[in-house]
Amino acid sequence: MAREFAKIAGQLESEIANGTYTDSLPSISRLSEMFSVCPATVKRILSYLRDRDLVIGEHGRCVRVNPRAAGNPYFRKNVFFLADVSTISTPVFSKILKQVTQALGAACVCTHVFISPEQARESVFHPDCIVVINSRQMNVVFDELLERYPDCGGIVVNMPSSHYPSVAGNCEEAGFAAIRHLAEDCGHTHIGVLTTQLNYPQACFARRYNGAKMYAEKHRNIRLSMAEVPELEYCGQGSFQQTEKLFSLDPQITAVFAVCDMLALGVYGYAAEHKLSIPDDIAVIGFDNLDFSTALVPPLSTISEDTMQISDCLLNLIRSAIFEKQGAKEYLISPRILIRGSTQKGRISISNNLPV
Repeated sequence: MAREFAKIAGQLESEIANGTYTDSLPSISRLSEMFSVCPATVKRILSYLRDRDLVIGEHGRCVRVNPRAAGNPYFRKNVFFLADVSTISTPVFSKILKQVTQALGAACVCTHVFISPEQARESVFHPDCIVVINSRQMNVVFDELLERYPDCGGIVVNMPSSHYPSVAGNCEEAGFAAIRHLAEDCGHTHIGVLTTQLNYPQACFARRYNGAKMYAEKHRNIRLSMAEVPELEYCGQGSFQQTEKLFSLDPQITAVFAVCDMLALGVYGYAAEHKLSIPDDIAVIGFDNLDFSTALVPPLSTISEDTMQISDCLLNLIRSAIFEKQGAKEYLISPRILIRGSTQKGRISISNNLPV
């Protein structure tokens, strides 16, 4: 009987999702005849559908279908997002998460955001798709949940993966383009790179630096010097101190690529301390296009992730994970370079696509 109950409930749920029933279900007596079960069983099934918000009440002897569920295969699907606090607070990822959850919410998908492994492990919901965003900490629970729910799809954001579909900004391409801009558009040959967290070789900062090195390796006239800011200090004095180290490594440096905009502040501080002009004495380009980048004097040239395209690709992967269960697919999204006054005198704000 339990198997028959589940089969009938599942069939009605599918027919509501595919639009067979858009206004109301047949009457209890008619459903009883259709499935050769007693009216009491039909009432139990309707109660189950009501608990899942697929039907919203009775109209005479018929049960009305929830209009949000009718013809909507996404209705009440559960998508888990796994991230940590630092990821949630990063403007790029918070914007992507906002865009994706709003789009899923409009389709009546239930989204659940977990910022600790304990939260995710204790959830009582059955996920249809699990997305881990830029978090090594959450990778362990990501694997645990996929093992617990083998019918669930998994997606990785901003981290390389050979097993799961993924979407990420092309950090190597961005680092390459930053040095290309400083070298070819601005004429600099002695360039410094201010980076951090190189102990995480697959993370975005290390990959941006790798892209910068790729350009220098292909152009022997470019001298590239690097200074690494300690992981917990890149928002403080560390970037200023490491900028000083850069210039001690090569006093002929005339341009600096900071792998994030926060590190670029250290270069601005160094220039003010030593009465150097930006961009005449030091050109600076950052990464992230944070709000303050246009408020600096001169405005900071920077590289911006294409959050809209990343969000669109992530939505496509979520749809595939829920319904099609496709194999691994990788999206690498080219960021945009925003050329402003810190690299070219007199430039205000011009957006270009990165070169292929």
